[in-house]
Amino acid sequence: MADEDDDKQDKTEDATPRKRQDAREQGQVALSSELVSATLLWAGLGILVVGGGALTQSCGILVANSLGEVGNLGCIELDARATAGLFEQYARTMGLSVLVVIVPMWAVALLAGYLQIGFQIAPKAIRFDPGRLDPVKGMSRLFGVRVVVRTLLALVKVVVILTTMCCMAWSELPKVAALAGNELGPMLDGLGNIAMRCTAAALVSIAVVAVFDWSWQRWQHERELRMSKKELRDEARSTEGDPHLKARIRGIQREMAQRRMMVDVPKATVVITNPTHYAVALRYERDEHGKAKSAPVVVAKGVDLVAQRIKEVAREAGVPLYEDVPLARALHAQCEIGDEIPEALYQAVAAVLAYVYRIRGEFARA
Repeated sequence: MADEDDDKQDKTEDATPRKRQDAREQGQVALSSELVSATLLWAGLGILVVGGGALTQSCGILVANSLGEVGNLGCIELDARATAGLFEQYARTMGLSVLVVIVPMWAVALLAGYLQIGFQIAPKAIRFDPGRLDPVKGMSRLFGVRVVVRTLLALVKVVVILTTMCCMAWSELPKVAALAGNELGPMLDGLGNIAMRCTAAALVSIAVVAVFDWSWQRWQHERELRMSKKELRDEARSTEGDPHLKARIRGIQREMAQRRMMVDVPKATVVITNPTHYAVALRYERDEHGKAKSAPVVVAKGVDLVAQRIKEVAREAGVPLYEDVPLARALHAQCEIGDEIPEALYQAVAAVLAYVYRIRGEFARA
């Protein structure tokens, strides 16, 4: 238990997208059932306000028809077929009006859940897990913080609703007393209005509780998803690979690239350097008629120790070295191995090549 408490205290980092996605696949989402219930009740109230007349009319027709057929029903024997016929008749009378109330409420409830967590199918949440049969873990979940808070929230909701309705009913007592001398129709209409106001007040209190529950659910969900620095490192290692291994691989790749590069240095036409730091080897190929096949190409480049190695290989192979600090820096910065030199450097490189061919006893051809 002490280790678990220490682990929770170490979880101070926000969850990564991968951790959030894994939690969603496990069915761990910040869903407030209180908000869904409150939205459902408000939708039901709105539907009753808008379409309650049609529902009441359907109920009145059903009652009137039933009372009108009492005499006939008392004279016949109700077998299975007759009972099914009566049920079908009453269902047709009430069915459409009931569906007008139920279907929108059902759609609103789905929308309230979708807006909270989106659409997610979590098969991992319903698969068999032997760990759920552990009585110790079951007791810890039974008396966990989430269960305690939800129990207290349910008690608070009941108290708030009863208090709100009692206060509203107490404030409406004079109106109730004033309805005592009226006829049945106006009295029922007045009592209906009072009941509607009491219901609206109760729904307001339910909405307040639902907002609190929604905020708490999101806070608790974020708290449970927090990760420790070790978990962040482990996740980065599992998704991106061990950083030490990756660094080693990059080092090997650099060594192999340098070896390939050094193999091409003897094929270079000239190596342009500054005294100590930069070296860029260029190859300029011409056909048998002396015409250029392409612009000069960078076959090797490097700084410091790599530059010194390029110059050593060039000397051993008899490749001329030409010192030009600005040109060496520009070629190193603007070109990668295998790239042709940029047009902006044509003139400077042409002067170097002309010098190389001159010292070789050749004549540069434009």
